Amino acid sequence: MNTLKNILIGVGVIAIVLFIVLLVIGVKVVSTVLVYVVGAIAIIALIIFAVFYLGKLFGRKSSDD
Repeated sequence: MNTLKNILIGVGVIAIVLFIVLLVIGVKVVSTVLVYVVGAIAIIALIIFAVFYLGKLFGRKSSDD
């Protein structure tokens, strides 16, 4: 499970960085569809990162039970 988490975090970070790079390069250089797909993945990754770390911050520890 830890390996899957690391892979998904890696994909999310790569998508975010790639989306920023594609925005800097410009839509005319790359396909508009590619920018939208990478942008959607990046936005989903940001939302999941926020939910994960907020859950970690406010969540109970399992040793409290």
